[in-house]
Amino acid sequence: MKKYLTKKTIGIAVAVIFVIAGIVTAVALSGKEKKKPEVPQTTAEVTTVQETTTEAVDPHAGKVQSYLTGEYVSKKQANKRPIAVMINNIQDAIPQSGISKAKVMYEAPVEGGITRMMAIFDEFEDIKKIGSIRSCRLYYPKFANEWDAIYVHYGQSKYALDFLKSGKVDTVSALNREASFYRDNSKFAPHNLYATGAKLKDGIKALGYETKHGSDYHGHFTFAEEDKKVDFEKGKTAKKVEIGYLINHPWFEYNEKNGQYYRFQYGGKHIDESTGKQLHFSNIIIQCVDASLYPDNKSLNMTLTGSGKGWYVTNGKAEKITWEKKKDLGQTSYKDANGNEIVLNTGKTFVCIVLNEYADNVKFSK
Repeated sequence: MKKYLTKKTIGIAVAVIFVIAGIVTAVALSGKEKKKPEVPQTTAEVTTVQETTTEAVDPHAGKVQSYLTGEYVSKKQANKRPIAVMINNIQDAIPQSGISKAKVMYEAPVEGGITRMMAIFDEFEDIKKIGSIRSCRLYYPKFANEWDAIYVHYGQSKYALDFLKSGKVDTVSALNREASFYRDNSKFAPHNLYATGAKLKDGIKALGYETKHGSDYHGHFTFAEEDKKVDFEKGKTAKKVEIGYLINHPWFEYNEKNGQYYRFQYGGKHIDESTGKQLHFSNIIIQCVDASLYPDNKSLNMTLTGSGKGWYVTNGKAEKITWEKKKDLGQTSYKDANGNEIVLNTGKTFVCIVLNEYADNVKFSK
């Protein structure tokens, strides 16, 4: 009897111990849960917590708008003088190299209806191949001066020579810095002359040119803010823009997804050989001018002072504009129908110089 009662007692004791241990564990866990931080239970409470811990940050702090694109860049970059490089544009010279890095492009006719281009760069030092580079026509260094740019060319028409030697424009050319250029033997002359950004940088330094804008330079174009889009309420639909040049027959096609005009010429995409990518621009300015022939009966003498008509194309639409240039070495201003200076969308700009006699060849379509 004693033995049986002892076992029963022991069993009861063990059971009691297990029950007590469970209770203690539950109390301990309950205590830990109570120590967790309280979590807001409503949307209003969550919002209040976030607002008290987030500070507004200016994404453009310490930056300024680029003179070339209107995009925000460092003050150092914005204050750097660009280079303006003459680019060969006949069919034997394409594809060109390095030109997709240009922020502004000019195109104008030269002899026989062919065109030549001028590419303006503010970041060029690391470009491995720029060109092919061709000779100067008098109106091009005057365009370059409007941007306070250092003008790069190889060769020149006789009608441009006096101006190039006048000291009114800083140049890098065969006249003063042959070492800045090289020949690519995989192509035939005269369409095989190129430069590297490093060689041009060395040439600018060797020639002693100022590399920063002076305090009297305040830019050329006026740009909208990056988060705003210029849109014409009554503009002409311009999803395709044909410029009307006689030889290369260039046109632009608008991409609604990214707001860019993609360039074509010679029947296909206008490609940068160094990147394999098609050129594209946010803005197109078409400037119609008068021209006559010099005594050689082939070189164009363009009238770039005075005033005239043109078009500003952006965001899928085209608007009639006027242009005015009061003095030979001044800047060209572009104005809307109300006489106000046009405001460009941020990004790259392509300027097409069209002779008035061919102005009707400019076409816009859907």
